[in-house]
Amino acid sequence: MTDLGQIRTKLKRSQQHAFPLYLHEFGLELTVNEGVLSPQEFQGWRWYTDNFPPVAGKRILEIGCGFGLPGLYLAKLGALSLVACDIDHRAVANTIENAARNGIHNAEVIESDIFSNIPTRRKFDFIFWNCPSDFAPNDYAYRDDIERGAIDPGYKLLTRFLSEGPEFLTESGSILLGFPSGQRDDLLSEILLANGLDSVLLGSSTYPDAGPIYRMFSIYKRGLGPSEPLQCMHRGTRFK
Repeated sequence: MTDLGQIRTKLKRSQQHAFPLYLHEFGLELTVNEGVLSPQEFQGWRWYTDNFPPVAGKRILEIGCGFGLPGLYLAKLGALSLVACDIDHRAVANTIENAARNGIHNAEVIESDIFSNIPTRRKFDFIFWNCPSDFAPNDYAYRDDIERGAIDPGYKLLTRFLSEGPEFLTESGSILLGFPSGQRDDLLSEILLANGLDSVLLGSSTYPDAGPIYRMFSIYKRGLGPSEPLQCMHRGTRFK
C-alpha cells in the first residue's frame, strides 16, 4: 500500500511542470493542462490504453478521463461511441480540447461525479475507470483537488462505482477496473461480495523500471459472467 506522504509528494511534483505539456501518443496529438494529473508521474494511462479489450462497435463510458486517454484512442480505434467524464472541470475541458485537436467526433465529454450526470437510460458495453486506488482513512480530508485523482478515503469512491455501475451496463456488458497491485485487495473483495459481483483478472504487467504492477479486472454480476471471453490488446507498446 502506498504511503500517503509519498503519494502527496508525487502529486505535488506532477504540477511543477511548465504547462501545457505536449505529447504524441498512440497516433494522437495531445496536450495536458495544469490541474490535470501529469502523465509523466502517473503512467497507468499508457498501460490501460495498451491493454484494453477490443472495442469495435462497443459503447464505452470512461470515468475519470483526465486529459483523454485511453478513451479518445478507443473512440478513434473503432468504438461506436465514447462518453468520457470527470469530476474536475479542468479535465473535462482538457479532454474536449484533445478530442477536437484529433478530429474525434464520436466522443461526448461531460462533468460528472462518477455516475451523477449519466442518464440511467444510457447503457454501455464497457464502463472503465483507472480508479484512485491509494487508500486513506475514512475521515481523510483532501488537501487540494488534484488528490482526488489518486486517493480514495475509505474506498468510498470505489464502493459507489461498483454498486452503481451495473445499472448502466448492457445485458452483456462489463465493468473494467484499473486497480494496481499493492493496494487494498481485501477491501476490493469485500465490496465485490457486498454487491453480488464477481471479477476476472484480464491482465497484469508493468514496464521496466516502472513502479506498480498494473492490473485490469472485468467485473460482472455473480453467476452471469461475461457473454464472451475478453482478450486484451497487448500491442506491446513500451515507454519511450
